Amino acid sequence: MTNKPLERPPIHTAVTELVGWTLDRSANIPKSHRFSFGQRLDNITLDALMLVTQTIYAARSKKAGLLGDLNLLLEQLRVLWRLIHARHWISQQQLLFVNQRIDEIGRMTGGWLRQLDARPSKP
Repeated sequence: MTNKPLERPPIHTAVTELVGWTLDRSANIPKSHRFSFGQRLDNITLDALMLVTQTIYAARSKKAGLLGDLNLLLEQLRVLWRLIHARHWISQQQLLFVNQRIDEIGRMTGGWLRQLDARPSKP
């Protein structure tokens, strides 16, 4: 019997890539604001990854609530990135890139929620 590693859903890969990109960008926030903006940004992005991981392993009855929490974190990330862009700490292209990634993750979250609604629950 072989132990096959658990295959992660695409949303896990997308959030993992967002974490890496975020960590690279937050390191470039001016030192005077790195704690308030950079650390908050890093923590929320890492929290999103932890929520996705938790959702993968959660009981079906808990998944929708966790995905709702993920949606809230994604909206918080959008707000922070807009503030960071307004202070000229990232370019317009970087803002567009991160917004596209966040939107993609949001669509995946919505798809996962629809999938949960479509399948009948097992007793």
